[in-house]
Amino acid sequence: MQRQKEPLRPLAAAEREALEQVARAGSERADRVARAKALLAVAEGKRFTDAARAAGRRSGDTVAQLVSRFN
Repeated sequence: MQRQKEPLRPLAAAEREALEQVARAGSERADRVARAKALLAVAEGKRFTDAARAAGRRSGDTVAQLVSRFN
């Protein structure tokens, strides 16, 4: 497990709303939904491994890379 070195920056209201919309969308691509769910979980204070599980992924390292790119 990778240490949570780089925390997610605070989300703007519009960013959070857009991520929530993508996470709920039934017609959105599955990879985009998973990324949105992972970012929202990290924004709620969950660890990367927990966010990965919430998004249906196995590795917290994947979430760490996603957070790094998002920041």
